[in-house]
Amino acid sequence: MDQILLHVNKYFHSTAYYITRRLSISATVCANNSQKRQEILFPKNPNKSSSLTLLPDYTFLDGRITPLGANQKKRLLKHRELANKIVMLSKEMDFALDRYNRIQEEQKQEKAVLLNSKLKPKGHLLLSMNKQS
Repeated sequence: MDQILLHVNKYFHSTAYYITRRLSISATVCANNSQKRQEILFPKNPNKSSSLTLLPDYTFLDGRITPLGANQKKRLLKHRELANKIVMLSKEMDFALDRYNRIQEEQKQEKAVLLNSKLKPKGHLLLSMNKQS
């Protein structure tokens, strides 16, 4: 028994254990656990998005349309603004991509024109081209 304890004590005081013992992994563990902890401590609020918030509070028995509540109107306007912003940004992205592709194509054409103007046939190829025209 004493030999096992002596062997364990030598292991714990070795330099390899000393170095590895000082490494800290608490930041990564904390980052992984913080999201789980938030989900446990603060569960998803059912009043943010559920049928209770989206549906009207009451309905008329004769089939009339139920007016929207104040928060429902705000939420509806907020969603419309977000949808308009998404459409606007997607149009801007499409325009930017089209413009980039058009500029790349123009640069390729300019390069091709420049190379065609520089490279001329010489020797017997020039004579054979003159005979054809």
